[in-house]
Amino acid sequence: MREIKFYSRNDLASGFVLKEIENYLTEDRAEKEKLNINDLIEIYNIKQYFEHKLYLLTWTSNEIEKYEKQVNTYFKQVGRFFHFINSENLADFYNELEIEYREDFWALFEKFKVYERIADLSFNHFLNENNIWLYQLLRHKTLVQHFGNVIKEYMLSDHSVAELLLDEYEIQHTIDKEKLIFPKELTFLEKEKIILNYINSESPNLNYLRLIVNVQSNKDKIVLSPRTILTAKKRVEKEEERLFPENSGMLVETTVGFSKNQEEIVISNIDGLSIKTMYSKKWLENNKDYGTLLNNFIYLFEFVDFQMRCNFVNKPNQMGVMERMLYSRSRNAYLTGMAFNQMDMLSLLQIHGYYKELFSLGVRLELVIEWFFKEYLSKEFLVSNFDINMPSTHSTLLEKCTNIMPAVESVLKQFMLYVEEGTVDFELLEIRSDHLIYSNIPSLVNKKYAYGKGEEFNYASVLFFSDQSGLRYNEKNQNSYNNFFELLCNKPLKLADYPEYCHNKIEWLVEKKYLKNDDEGFIIFEDAAVVLVMKDLYFNEVVNYWRVSLKMRNALDKLETKNVVVFESSLLSKPEQEYVNYTLNKSQFNNGLDLRNRYSHTQPKGTENDNTHEYNYMIFLRLLILFMIKINDDFCLADMLSKREAK
Repeated sequence: MREIKFYSRNDLASGFVLKEIENYLTEDRAEKEKLNINDLIEIYNIKQYFEHKLYLLTWTSNEIEKYEKQVNTYFKQVGRFFHFINSENLADFYNELEIEYREDFWALFEKFKVYERIADLSFNHFLNENNIWLYQLLRHKTLVQHFGNVIKEYMLSDHSVAELLLDEYEIQHTIDKEKLIFPKELTFLEKEKIILNYINSESPNLNYLRLIVNVQSNKDKIVLSPRTILTAKKRVEKEEERLFPENSGMLVETTVGFSKNQEEIVISNIDGLSIKTMYSKKWLENNKDYGTLLNNFIYLFEFVDFQMRCNFVNKPNQMGVMERMLYSRSRNAYLTGMAFNQMDMLSLLQIHGYYKELFSLGVRLELVIEWFFKEYLSKEFLVSNFDINMPSTHSTLLEKCTNIMPAVESVLKQFMLYVEEGTVDFELLEIRSDHLIYSNIPSLVNKKYAYGKGEEFNYASVLFFSDQSGLRYNEKNQNSYNNFFELLCNKPLKLADYPEYCHNKIEWLVEKKYLKNDDEGFIIFEDAAVVLVMKDLYFNEVVNYWRVSLKMRNALDKLETKNVVVFESSLLSKPEQEYVNYTLNKSQFNNGLDLRNRYSHTQPKGTENDNTHEYNYMIFLRLLILFMIKINDDFCLADMLSKREAK
């Protein structure tokens, strides 16, 4: 394997490679040796370093000028060699290539227009008779355009090419990658044929099969028929049965119970991936007033945190690094990880168990919800006319699922009308036929939510809070901390404690006034509140401005002046808007549960039993409870700010 290889400007091995380049040029190796194709591509890689202005710090300007002239002279040999390649010797030269230089071969093949000397028939034979990694070839637009029909036929003969199509069109990559170019001659039907052949192949990758099931057709990229998607869905089920037989895999246990004998209101035990939570039935029996029963969703079941942010949305920055890197997902999918799935199950078990316990105590949760809108809002905030009609006791589970969404959307539209008009006018509401878009539901409160914004926020947040930040560890402190922020909070550090290549990152944080040096040279926070609120934004993606302390609000205002934070006002925060869309429709995410459309636009299939409808009804109820909490929070904040202004 060659030691000289250019990958990118940010390659951490650049210093080592540049030292090898220095030795290469000092020894004048290109003049002393008979050069083969790998030697010539090595020269091309050396030239890449100089073209990207990457030099050793020890080089003087005269040395840099000398080396550049030397490399340019060497590179003329590369051009002469590639002009010698033709149909007869193409395969021989390609098969001499070392693996790491094959992608460079295609770059030079394109640069020196070797393709003009290769007939389509010869190139077709070359593709089929040699070990060609099509991914490398498809990165070169000119080559794909020139050999469009040849490459198309090659793709049609190899079902594994489906993975390249999905990589380019569907997968959300964790790092930037070069765009792949597919032949314009490849039609939508031919792309679908490749994918269908992949689905029916002997050993398709389950991750890619799952992607196919959720593909959203795009006239500019890929279009799949319902039949193809159904075929993929059935193959997914078959592969899951084969790969994950009963009782295999990792045990993730979530238990929710209600105890008659338990005195404590709640007892929770977390053991690894197992959560067991028990609630006191006695306490429920003694606290059946409707206000307390609804508050239980906040303070007992913790559907939201102290800022009234939904706790069962997915939070990407709280996923483990392996989970983030290895999880293949569509760029159009809602990201779900292990923590999300466990919280999802916990909250569903909570509401399902609570619903049944209340019913056994003679309380229907539906009536409690009606009380909130019809009586509580009027009594507490002098807001009249809100109305909601929940499914009746005698409704079947299918009818409950069908009827609850119109009720949910009705109260959300009533709230929108109240914010805009100051009252709920049902005649006006009936005239308005606007489609409900959850991100457009306004708030009674200005400056409600704060979000991180821009490159400075992203870079500073990664340095402080990412478990992949190079600042989270140094040789002086052997203890392991999750991130640089935790390390700074626990250990006294100076700039000299870090290797030199880390200094520019810390100095950048000092320059941007996130850090400073105290009188003894130790690194400390310039303003701890600023860093704390950035931590909240990094892990939760949003801060409810009026639900944090004055000190934190001042920190947010300070960040806004730096254009690092932006304020917006809406009933739901952006993470909550995304979660609602994931649950109810497929307008934003191709893996959405689509529950609204399932019960509003189509009759559920006969194979769905009462257990399925009951499960879905609990999801609907959970969402409605979230809306109630958010509406109540909005009224509480508006009332608080109104009283504050009146003083």
